[in-house]
Amino acid sequence: MPLSDPLDDDPGWPPGRRVLLFLIPGYLRRSAKDGDGLLMLRQVFLAFVSALIAFQVVLVLIGTTDEPTNVALAIGLLIWGALNVLAVEPLIERRAKPDCSSEVTLAGWYTTRFFLRVAFAESAALFGFVGFFVANVWWVYPASLITAAIGFARLAPTREHLVADQEALRSQGCNLMLVRALRQPSDA
Repeated sequence: MPLSDPLDDDPGWPPGRRVLLFLIPGYLRRSAKDGDGLLMLRQVFLAFVSALIAFQVVLVLIGTTDEPTNVALAIGLLIWGALNVLAVEPLIERRAKPDCSSEVTLAGWYTTRFFLRVAFAESAALFGFVGFFVANVWWVYPASLITAAIGFARLAPTREHLVADQEALRSQGCNLMLVRALRQPSDA
């Protein structure tokens, strides 16, 4: 089968108000059964980003009441989160080679890599969240969001990232289309 433009099958992002449907319990599971794995990954991405924003709203409402108890701990948590996103995650990811034996395995590789990246990006924010409560430092969570944002910007299943991933796959001899593989119906 000849290779086509990787964007030929890209459905784009969920339109308008449908973006918020991930808030309905079970909706992501239904959308996976509807057969579009790429749209589901994009909805999951938006859900994780929205959760980080919701955490910030909660922390603003709670506020801090006392003087900071351990600024060094807060800074340590920030550094640990940044190291997770900027050093550890890329190191672990380099060892995960794509499996191009079928569209199912290729989609599985991409999905695994996506959730690995989510875990590391989210951990940066969660270290800041813990720092807010443990060290009573108001700025630690917003600062941790900067590192988390870097991680989420790397993992976003955007057209640009899909094109770059497709080119990397081609350079490794994989002739499967990533977008097409991701859009296959899920067994979830």
